[in-house]
Amino acid sequence: MPILRPIAPTMHQVSDENPALAAWKYPGEGPPILFCHCTGTCARIWDPVITRLSIANTIIAPDARGHGNSGKPEVAKEYTWRGFAEDILRILDAEKIPDGAWAVGHSGGASAIVCAELMQPGRFSRIVLIDPIIAPPAFFSDALSLVKKTRKRQEIFASRREVKEQLGNKIPMNNWSDDALNAYASYGFSECEDGSVRLNCPREIEAWIYEYGGIVNLYDRLDEVRAKTLLITGKDSYMAEHVHYQHSRLPHAALITLPDTGHFIPQEKPDETADLISDWFRPE
Repeated sequence: MPILRPIAPTMHQVSDENPALAAWKYPGEGPPILFCHCTGTCARIWDPVITRLSIANTIIAPDARGHGNSGKPEVAKEYTWRGFAEDILRILDAEKIPDGAWAVGHSGGASAIVCAELMQPGRFSRIVLIDPIIAPPAFFSDALSLVKKTRKRQEIFASRREVKEQLGNKIPMNNWSDDALNAYASYGFSECEDGSVRLNCPREIEAWIYEYGGIVNLYDRLDEVRAKTLLITGKDSYMAEHVHYQHSRLPHAALITLPDTGHFIPQEKPDETADLISDWFRPE
């Protein structure tokens, strides 16, 4: 599939409230589409997908609080799905996007979109949810081992090249496309004075997100979501069974399961992801 859209986004601040929010805007035509990234990454992780879209809509990709160039509250309770959802609603208001908006979210970004829709019903009319982290309470209790692992994660690397060499050979990034790994190394880190690079999403913040993932109950309210929804999961994803349950509860949802794919679907399969998103938002 040819690259139809150049990578030429501009970053701007969409809110000066606390936390301040940064977003990348990719120029285009037609209704804007909000792209919400997964936990621990940043907005530009979407670059390999956005460049492959065959639709020309304006794209707005925010750095979630605690990530990228957005503000980083130092209080754990600020990192519930509700906090991320409030930021999404602030962005829609700042960009003057009316009710019936369109959005794409992956993992935690997908959960935040669902939470935003539950907070303000009708805010979205058409959405793509890629492996949302929406599951019963036991799922989040079992995730506590991930919290401990996250707090031990390496936060500083000698260079972006070292990021790619080390992480690109480990699960799950060993299955990422080269484009996705390059985007993460380029925009998921900032340079230190000594030339090393540091994670833009500090490991403590990422751990807080996992700790607070089950605080806001989205699981039992899925039948309230009225937006036309495309659910995407990977056959090898640890979320697959939960996404199938989500499909059974969402009133207006279609489900696609990609073979030979894990949880990081946009990073593993940017071509397929771009095709599915383009088809979902293409004028009927």
